[in-house]
Amino acid sequence: MFYDRVKQEIANRKLIGKQDHVLVGVSGGPDSIALLHVLHRLSAETGFSVGAVHVNHQLRGEESEEDARFVREFCRSLALSCDVVRVDVSGKRKELGGNKQAIARQLRYDAFQEVARKRKATKLALAHHADDQLETVMMRLIRGTGVSGLAGMEWERRWQGIGLIRPLLGVTKEEIEHYCREQGLHPRLDSSNLSNDYTRNRLRHELVPLIHSFNPRVADAVLRLSELIREEEKIWEKLTLEAADQVMAKQENGQFLVDVSSFLHLPVALQRRVVKLILSYLWDYGTHEVTLDSVEQVRNLAQLPSPSAMIHLPGGIIAQREYEKLILKVHSSTNEQTTPILSETIPLSIPGVTSLPGLLGKIEVLETDEPIHRMRMGPNSAVFDRDKLKEPLYVRFRRPGDKMKPLGMTGRKKVKSLMMEAKVPKRIRDQYPLVVTKDEIVWIPGIKRSGAAPVTPDTRRFLYLHWHAGDGPNREND
Repeated sequence: MFYDRVKQEIANRKLIGKQDHVLVGVSGGPDSIALLHVLHRLSAETGFSVGAVHVNHQLRGEESEEDARFVREFCRSLALSCDVVRVDVSGKRKELGGNKQAIARQLRYDAFQEVARKRKATKLALAHHADDQLETVMMRLIRGTGVSGLAGMEWERRWQGIGLIRPLLGVTKEEIEHYCREQGLHPRLDSSNLSNDYTRNRLRHELVPLIHSFNPRVADAVLRLSELIREEEKIWEKLTLEAADQVMAKQENGQFLVDVSSFLHLPVALQRRVVKLILSYLWDYGTHEVTLDSVEQVRNLAQLPSPSAMIHLPGGIIAQREYEKLILKVHSSTNEQTTPILSETIPLSIPGVTSLPGLLGKIEVLETDEPIHRMRMGPNSAVFDRDKLKEPLYVRFRRPGDKMKPLGMTGRKKVKSLMMEAKVPKRIRDQYPLVVTKDEIVWIPGIKRSGAAPVTPDTRRFLYLHWHAGDGPNREND
């Protein structure tokens, strides 16, 4: 059943031709082992060739090394070529800072590109399946997405001059595991997939089972929705390209110049899609997720009365307003001087979620008369005595000489020193939000809170603040 379904999808969607050389990304887990195995069987029947690439992220010590050995042996048993590439995720993160998963993904794709070029591959096959599609759509809903984001992952798209294909999108995780048992395959299990430290894992272990309790075939429903949206996106793509051509003043050297007046005369729906199109080009044709929040920040920048302003977006993108021109480009120099979009303060919505143009992430505020015991108070969260905290609350970027009196200390300490101690990369320190009252800094999200308005047994009202860090692109679990 599994074999026939995959074979049918490949044929119907023309994912692989007889002359193709398919490079399969293989982690050693059930999904990628099943994909490599089924493509190996189909290649004997159809005539295309198959090879494998395994990326060792060196994140799990000996377990990572055993994964690499397993993939090599499995490929040897099938008489297939196998390239194993070692990447240093921890070293790169130490050098640049940022999200571990995002860095791992970028290095993994760099390795895929290198091996694809060496092996002269025409297709790169990845093992995403129907349950992954459900998780991807749910992740995008949670983070904030436009309609096109609900299309999820594509069966095929162009990437680095070759076709990136996902032949298993029509089958479920359960079907994959059944195929492995049926064929006597014994894939590896990644222990990190069991941890709820990652958002996707929490969604997989907690939210998805709950959704399945309402509709056991929810993955099929999401697949159908994604297919419908993808067809409609073809019409929108034509309209968006026409609109982009109308408002684009210039495109050169990796930067886009947009005429603000022409842009603002577009319907809002087309404004969003034009911005998303430009960001997708800048973010390497979609290897980073373009969120609705990023799109709205650019739209807001275009509508500002100020003739000069700048914002920083995930993926190292800068959007800059210069009079009647809007410039979008990749941040090319660590020495380039940049300033946040606002020189003043951003009032916090209480309760509510406040976007932070020019700063990292969003801040969510919850007001309650009772303590929330289930809320995990990590470094990205803080709770205050509502009645003792001075109002109003604002967010701003750091200023020279800023100091804070950290909780538990008698004296004040420079914000710069606190950031250095927290090992915040220098290049993003000016993008860190500071939560302030009129006369003091009360919280540096992810780093330290002040001694202001601590919760005591006498506290009657609680103010919970949570920083959604927005630490970069993680579009999908590729």
